[in-house]
Amino acid sequence: MNYYDSHAGFTFTNVKLQVTEITAKQNHFNVSRIDEIYFNEEIDFAKDKETKISSLLQAAFEELSIKNPITSNSASFSLPQELFVTSHLPIEHSLLNFDLTEEFRWNLSILYPYLNWNDYVISFYEVDEKNIGVNDIALVFALNRKYIKIINDFCARNNLKLKFVDHCHLAANNILNLNLLSKTNNHVSIYISQKTLSVLVSMEGKPVYYEDIPIKSAYEAPSIIKDKFNELNQKQFNFTLAFLFGDSTSGGIAKTLTETTGINFSLVNPFTQLKADTSIMTNKYYTETNHLFSPSAGVAARI
Repeated sequence: MNYYDSHAGFTFTNVKLQVTEITAKQNHFNVSRIDEIYFNEEIDFAKDKETKISSLLQAAFEELSIKNPITSNSASFSLPQELFVTSHLPIEHSLLNFDLTEEFRWNLSILYPYLNWNDYVISFYEVDEKNIGVNDIALVFALNRKYIKIINDFCARNNLKLKFVDHCHLAANNILNLNLLSKTNNHVSIYISQKTLSVLVSMEGKPVYYEDIPIKSAYEAPSIIKDKFNELNQKQFNFTLAFLFGDSTSGGIAKTLTETTGINFSLVNPFTQLKADTSIMTNKYYTETNHLFSPSAGVAARI
């Protein structure tokens, strides 16, 4: 594991910066740091200038470093659902990767003509027809380059090598891929944040369906999820496992969802498949609110 000595995973939301550091020790991954810092003021990603966002990010990082310096020389970030434009688009297998990306860019410009698509970076997951019962499609995720620039400039300023910038739900879902049970079974995961509830269906560890649903409160989640599950069942998505992520989740919500849907919802502890330094065994983030660190742990564990 010499290629992967230490990696810091950050979750960057509108209210706080979280970090999980993972190191490679004696042929296994080891959690060496879990922490978070709230910003002095809430970020409005849609309205705030890049200089303000950068300043708040840097101030939070410096506060983290005063408490305990970051030891990693590489870093990855997960960002909120609402910063991404997502869509299910038809895929043309005869196209090369670059041409396929440009085809998606053109399709997105038709769907969202008010956005300047030259400003967006596009990534996608191919979905096999046999998994969804319709023609092959791609799950497409697009992120404005300005957020990547903010993070890249931050890393350069702090002598960190930027490895990945990921969607928070995809990053959290990566934790499940450390568990062989979730790799060999179909499952659904729900990510609940302040303004968005997202639904991700995976088959054999690969995403096949994704949707963002705007919400005003986490209290709306049970009824929305029940209706969405009924819809997914009609599409022949017969999953056996359900997982819960996000800042607006709790054991109480997991219990309510289990009672409402009849499917067992698990609040994910991202550290169960990872060893940890003895120094953090009593850390409240490790013992009490570990489920809130799934995105930072998931992106830190991504190689």
